[in-house]
Amino acid sequence: MPVISIKNLAKPVRAALCSLSIAAVASWAPGAAAEDTGLQVIDSAEAPWPSIGRVNVKGYRSTSMCTGTLIAPNIVLTAAHCFYNKSTLRPFQTADVLFMAGVRREDYSARLETACFMTASGYQPKDQPKLRDVHKDVGIIVLKTPSTLPPVPVLTLEEASILNKQTRFQSAGYRKSRRFLPTVVPSCRVMGTVEDSWVTDCNTESGASGGPLLVETPDGLRVAGVMSAKIDGQRSAIVPFFEWQDLLANPVCPQSANAAGPMMPASK
Repeated sequence: MPVISIKNLAKPVRAALCSLSIAAVASWAPGAAAEDTGLQVIDSAEAPWPSIGRVNVKGYRSTSMCTGTLIAPNIVLTAAHCFYNKSTLRPFQTADVLFMAGVRREDYSARLETACFMTASGYQPKDQPKLRDVHKDVGIIVLKTPSTLPPVPVLTLEEASILNKQTRFQSAGYRKSRRFLPTVVPSCRVMGTVEDSWVTDCNTESGASGGPLLVETPDGLRVAGVMSAKIDGQRSAIVPFFEWQDLLANPVCPQSANAAGPMMPASK
């Protein structure tokens, strides 16, 4: 997971959708008092956990791991940087990217192979990403075979009317310190919108990149954002749902997709 420097938080904060922008984020210091997030380790086979899993990448010299969410029978949502070798910045081969849904110790709910993967239009991998890059850091895996697991729906613009400054979210992921069980920060908030991304007080760590920011709606849990980067011990940067609607508009593998697995950007 990249670590983002937020020295530019003193810049004006753009108003977020549904009045989620909080100007105080510009002056919030890492040592300031924060709500006890109470990180929880989840050992459950109940929804949505069978459909949240690990994006595993195998390689000749190394392996990597992120978190992903099955949002449709054939679509897994994650962070775009999870598709790239962090040292070479080259895309992984398609055949090496695997979604292991619902990992629970030695068990899992499904082993799902990748047909192709796509990133948000304009995304470019960087060894030291900036906050202005975060809103592009989202990608999808198109699966070879649709899963029978229940997808975790994405928050719609209509459902977003429930969001306000008091809304509490759940940040889920497979942290490298607990890679065989998912963890969740059960109550965190969006502090403001900076450079088109949400700054939250959801703490995170490596391995949780690509994990869902979940919100409870009258119709159940919805994916409201994708974990992108750690800011410090208490803050993280999230790609909000309204930044990746175009990516979900036409999630079909091009006929030219091959084993080398170059990124297939979504058209705008």
